[in-house]
Amino acid sequence: MPKLKATVWSTLSVALGLLSILPSFRVFPRSGLGWAQLVATENPGLAMASGGIGILGGLRARSRRAVALGALGLALGVRPLIRRKAVNQAMSDAMREGLGIGWQRQIPTEAHRRFGQSHRTDLWGPILYLLRIRVRETRDVLFAAPDGHPLRVDIYEPEQREGLLPAVVVVHGGAWFHGDKSDYAFGLHDRWLAAQGYVVFDVQYRTSGGWPSPLADVKCAVRWVKRNAARYGVDPARVALMGRSAGGHLALMAAYTANDERFPAGCGTDALNGVDESVCAVVVSYAPADLMLWPAERGSAIAELMGGLPGEIPERYREASPINHVRPGLPPTLIIHGQRDRLVPPVHSEQLFNHLRAAGVRSVLLRIPWGRHGVDSLIVGVTGPMIQYDVDRFLAWAFHQPAASPNDAEVGDETAARHGA
Repeated sequence: MPKLKATVWSTLSVALGLLSILPSFRVFPRSGLGWAQLVATENPGLAMASGGIGILGGLRARSRRAVALGALGLALGVRPLIRRKAVNQAMSDAMREGLGIGWQRQIPTEAHRRFGQSHRTDLWGPILYLLRIRVRETRDVLFAAPDGHPLRVDIYEPEQREGLLPAVVVVHGGAWFHGDKSDYAFGLHDRWLAAQGYVVFDVQYRTSGGWPSPLADVKCAVRWVKRNAARYGVDPARVALMGRSAGGHLALMAAYTANDERFPAGCGTDALNGVDESVCAVVVSYAPADLMLWPAERGSAIAELMGGLPGEIPERYREASPINHVRPGLPPTLIIHGQRDRLVPPVHSEQLFNHLRAAGVRSVLLRIPWGRHGVDSLIVGVTGPMIQYDVDRFLAWAFHQPAASPNDAEVGDETAARHGA
């Protein structure tokens, strides 16, 4: 029996280790194996702990098989921890390259004090931080009812506040037809951001309609936040958009087509007419940037959203692709993508980043070598704290940039010309 127990633990360790290195399984629609793989990848301690138990049990039971399997599982689990330092450095270099040398000096000292200083190495720091913070939550506030479809928002506010605060509008993922506000563990991310001194609005959009209904709803949410800025103590000049997966696509489109008459907000009320839709920053994770790259099939989410296949309505796909709306003067953009994402391949973010740089837009691309779709969904693990570290600082930097001057667009045009855009 001791040999069997040791072998079981060791085998579990190898299974978890293999899950963390195998090609990605589907995480959508809801795939238990895909989510198990994401957890195994982001929490290598599971493979290491079970491997350690298997090794100890194997030594006591004199089982070479258990010891060997446990050692293999432990080795597989420790791989991302060994690589983490190099990836951290690459992320720091990307932030410096995208935002300029000394960019952190533009962040006020009081904002720096709110940052968790050990995000990159302490896996348990986020849990302790979330247990310690005090955030006021208001659920299911109605902000619009386009075509009679009620849309609601969850609002997260810091309990201690002074003056007008920046706002972050969060757009959930789910392949445009699934998901909801504060879904999965993302409500924890909202609480985290609120503790950084922001008012967070996690919004719904219509998941039952075709394009461009979801985009119109996100734009309506931005307008509603600005219209109700005084009610929630928000500075309407400092609003950022954040989205993941399909929500990232909608956040990019809303930011890049702000106040564009071709893409009107659909709020179902005249009260929000004429409200400025522009934002000062956008943060996206594994977002589809070029819908022409999506492997569309009959009955697929993208085909249902667009109302046909790319070959049938190519112009509609191009107009719905953020990459085709890149131009000088867009808000600073932080892009996050796992290099092992099969649902939304990294080429989406790579091409978007290249277009933004060519247009002279302040932008950063954080590449996670072992990251899969949903790489930032777990705030506790290898990658979550690493990403949060830079998201916190990017938003603080963006919210404290001086107001854009009329000459900014000219500077962007000159930069684009130098890059041959």
